[in-house]
Amino acid sequence: MNDKNTIRIAFGIVIFSLLLAIIIAAGFAALSKYAFSNINSKELTLLAMLISTVFIGIPVIFYLRFTRKSLRKNLRINAISRNTLISIIFLSVGFIILVDELDRIVYTFFGLPDFLEELVEQLKITSFKSGLLILAATTLVAPIVEEMLFRGYLQKILEDYWRDITKAILVTSIFFAMIHLNPYWIVQIYLLGLVLGYLAWRTNSIIPSIIMHSLNNGFAVFLINASEKFNHYYNWHAHVHPLWIITAIILIIIGLKMLTNELEPQS
Repeated sequence: MNDKNTIRIAFGIVIFSLLLAIIIAAGFAALSKYAFSNINSKELTLLAMLISTVFIGIPVIFYLRFTRKSLRKNLRINAISRNTLISIIFLSVGFIILVDELDRIVYTFFGLPDFLEELVEQLKITSFKSGLLILAATTLVAPIVEEMLFRGYLQKILEDYWRDITKAILVTSIFFAMIHLNPYWIVQIYLLGLVLGYLAWRTNSIIPSIIMHSLNNGFAVFLINASEKFNHYYNWHAHVHPLWIITAIILIIIGLKMLTNELEPQS
């Protein structure tokens, strides 16, 4: 199979995976009124989101199994060291805080659209069930299947066939940002995609990108549900407090230094 066909198949699988998730979500929503009449509408929406997200990862796994290719090798499922894990956590926390401030800058200029306000409401934990569904969908399932599909599969295909790491990361990140269908987040998601792509390539594993992705989503849920006491120390005139920004920059510098030292070949 030539390079162009391999790349076409890779993009085709990604697009099919996303369409499948949309179809599953729509089908679940249509049937839920009759099959799950005892569950409230918010929990049904969250359950649909969770189930449809699971299906994002099914086509690529089925394809790799059908073609008898190694899931571990072709999805970059490789273990990382403890020091790498610590560096990724430092990088993640620092980067997430800076992205949060970027979000606030965007909202300062363009305001918060209605559909984002509705999303915020959906992510407010109002019961044990809703909390479980929100955390499962946003911090567990979505990071795993999206990183598996984008950084594990698509980006690796582009790296292998283009022999251009930068181009592979840039294109994967653009595609990753576009499929979220949110113009207010496109810059933030694109930047996140670049960092996730770099980490997956640099460590030859999707575990670091899964960790950062999970922490990013988890922090967003936390901020939505945070108490006024935390917001008092974290916020500063509708922005992130400068001390948190400084802390974020320090954490990124420490994390990058640790990661570089850990991954540098020993002489």
